[in-house]
Amino acid sequence: MDPRETWYDRVKHQLPSQLTYQDGLVGAMTDDGQWVLTSPNVTFVPNPVLDHIRVEVRSDGRFGLQDPIQWPQLFSRMYSHYPLILRRPADPNDPRQPIWWRPTKQDFIPIHRSAVSCLGTLAAQPRRRLGQLVEGMTSRVSLFVEKQTKPNQYINFCNLSMRAAFNCLTFPSTYRDLVVQVANVQRYWLESNAMLEYLGNHIDRFLTLAVGPPPPAELSFMGTYTADPVAAWKLFSAGIPVWLIRASHSITSDVSVADLVFLSRPTDIETNSTGFGQLVYIGHVGERHHAAVSRGGHTYMDIPTIFLSHQNTTQGAAQYKQQLSTSQAGQAAPSSSSQVLDARPPQPQKAGKAINASMRPQARHAPYRRDKRPSKATPAEIAVSQRDKFVEENHPLFPPPIPVWTECLAQVNRQAPTLGRMDYFIPEPALLVGPSSRPPKSRYFRNWLQGREPWIHIMTHSTYRQGPIHQQWWRNFLNHQSLDEAEGGLSHTAKKKAEVLALFKALSPDEESGTVRDDVEFYGRSFPLDPLNTQLCKEVVWEVFEMGFRLELWALDQHIRPSSSQSPQEQQVEEYVRLDLISQIFGGGGHIRLVDLPMNNGGLAAVDTRERIPALEAFRSVLIRWPGVPDALQQHISINLSHQQVEELERLAVKFYLDQFYIHSSRAAIVPHRFPV
Repeated sequence: MDPRETWYDRVKHQLPSQLTYQDGLVGAMTDDGQWVLTSPNVTFVPNPVLDHIRVEVRSDGRFGLQDPIQWPQLFSRMYSHYPLILRRPADPNDPRQPIWWRPTKQDFIPIHRSAVSCLGTLAAQPRRRLGQLVEGMTSRVSLFVEKQTKPNQYINFCNLSMRAAFNCLTFPSTYRDLVVQVANVQRYWLESNAMLEYLGNHIDRFLTLAVGPPPPAELSFMGTYTADPVAAWKLFSAGIPVWLIRASHSITSDVSVADLVFLSRPTDIETNSTGFGQLVYIGHVGERHHAAVSRGGHTYMDIPTIFLSHQNTTQGAAQYKQQLSTSQAGQAAPSSSSQVLDARPPQPQKAGKAINASMRPQARHAPYRRDKRPSKATPAEIAVSQRDKFVEENHPLFPPPIPVWTECLAQVNRQAPTLGRMDYFIPEPALLVGPSSRPPKSRYFRNWLQGREPWIHIMTHSTYRQGPIHQQWWRNFLNHQSLDEAEGGLSHTAKKKAEVLALFKALSPDEESGTVRDDVEFYGRSFPLDPLNTQLCKEVVWEVFEMGFRLELWALDQHIRPSSSQSPQEQQVEEYVRLDLISQIFGGGGHIRLVDLPMNNGGLAAVDTRERIPALEAFRSVLIRWPGVPDALQQHISINLSHQQVEELERLAVKFYLDQFYIHSSRAAIVPHRFPV
C-alpha cells in the first residue's frame, strides 16, 4: 500500500459545512513519511522546508527554497508578515513585475579605462523601472508611518534597506554584487509591502480569534505552514494561505480531508549550491533562520574584507585571493562581516574614547609624529609632507577655497589635547598634485583615476567600509609604474610598496596582469595625461577634497555617535538613518557618493549666503547630536535669520567641526572647496 494513503484512510473525505483549521481541502505527506500537511483554504501543498538547513546566496542573489520571498516558510511570530509576501503575478503586464526580474550579463554595463575591469553598473532602463517601484513604496511607507503613534522599527528597517540597496545600483560594482543588490531591492520591497499589509489590514485578525466564516484565501500571498493550532486558526480566519503540519501518525478520524495530492515543488527557483555567494546560516528552520535571511541581504561579496586590520597587507591580499578562489571553485566563502566590521574606521563603544590604533594599518611611520627625528625625505617630499596642513596652499591646481572653511581651519587650537589619530580615507589633495614648485606628475593622476572607482566603491558602502590608509601608502600607490613592481624587494621601502600595491591589485580579482593603462577617464570624459589638462586636474582635485570631507565627516560621526543598539537590525537602521542624515548636507539620496560633477556651486559651497542655508541646516542637524556642541547651534538656520546671523552660525558650526576633528584625529581635516567652474 502507498504510505501516503495510510493516513488518508483514517480521515473523513466528506468536508463539513463549516471547515476548521484542522480540516483540509487537500492533504499531502512529506517524502520521508513523517509529516502530513493539510490546508483549509488552498488546493495545493508546497514541499516544506524542514529540519536542519544550509542557507547561502544563490546565483540569482536570493536564498533558494529557504528564502521567504520565494517559497512558503515555517510560521514565526517574530516575522508574522512573511505569509503576506506577494507571489509573482501571472499577468506579464503587471507594473510590479520588475520585483521578480533577474538581471543578466547583458544588463551589466562595464566601466571602461579603469584598473579594475570587473566593475560596472546596471543598465538605465531596468534601474529606472525598479526606481519607480522604490519611490512608490517609500511614499506608501511614509504615509503609513505618519499616521502611527508608535513607530514600527522593522518597517523602517525594510524601507531604509530597500533604498540603500537601490542607491548601490547607482554606482559601480562587480556583476555578482550587482545581482545581489538587485535582489536586495526586490527583497525589501516585498517585505515592506508585506509589513504594510500586515500592520494595515491583518494585525487585528491576528490578535483576536475571529467569529464566523473566514474569508477566502488571498492567493496572491505566499502563505505559511505551522504546527501551532492557534496560529493556524488565526491565519485561516485572516484569509491567508496556511498549511497545518502534523506528525503522520497523529492524524485521527475526526479530521476531514477532501483530496490527496502530491507535494508541489518549485520550477523556477535556483536551488543548486554553486559557490556563488556567502553562507549566511546553518541550523534549524524557524526564527533564527528568518533573522539570518533578513540580515543576509546586507552584504557585498566582492569587497576585500581582510585588508587594513593586518600588519602584513601582502599576506592579507593573498588571504583574500585564496578566499576568492575557494569561492570560485564551488565552495561558499565564509561570511566575513565580523572581520569587516572590526576593520572599520575608528568606532569605539563610547563617545570620547581614543581611536583604537588597531583600526588602521600598522605602518612604521604615524601620519603626524610628535617626535623631532630628522627627516630623510627629499626637498620635494618635505615640501608636501611637512607643510602646514592647517593653512590653505596656494597651488595652481587647487580649486577655489570656501573662505569660512579655510579661515576656521587656520584657527584650530592645536594646543588642545587629542584623543586619537586617523589616517586618510582618500589621498590628501596636496599629495596628488605635488609641490607647487614642480609640475604635477601625470603618473599620480593616472594611478588615482584608475583606482578611484574600486576604492570609493569600498569606502562608501555603509556596512563594509574599510579603515583609513597611511599617507606613505597613498604615496606608494600614486607613484607606482606597475601593480607588480617591487615584489620581492628586500628593503623596508620596497616591502611597504609591495604591500600597498598588493592591496590595490587584489581589488581586481579577475585581473591576472598588474599592468596599468595610459588611457583613463573621469566621469565619462577622456583624461589626457601628456600634457595634463589644467581644468580637468582641478576637477579631479576638487572631487578628492569633496570625497575626503564627506568620508571624514561620516567616520567622525560614527566615532562620536556609535550605535547604542544590541540588535543587528536596529544597528543597521541606525546606520541608514545616520547616512541619510549626513547625505542631506549634499542634497539627500541616502548616500554620500558623487553621482556627477556639479554644474555650479551649491550647498556648502554656494557663493550666496541664502543658497547655503539648506546645507548649513543639514550640517547643523548632524553636529547637534555631538557632545559639547555650542548652545547657539541649537537654533535652526533658516531664511528667517539675517545674513549676518546665518554667517555667524555657519562659522560656529564649521569651527566646532574642525576642532572636533582635530581632537579625535590629531590632524587637519580635509575641507570642501568650490567647484572650478
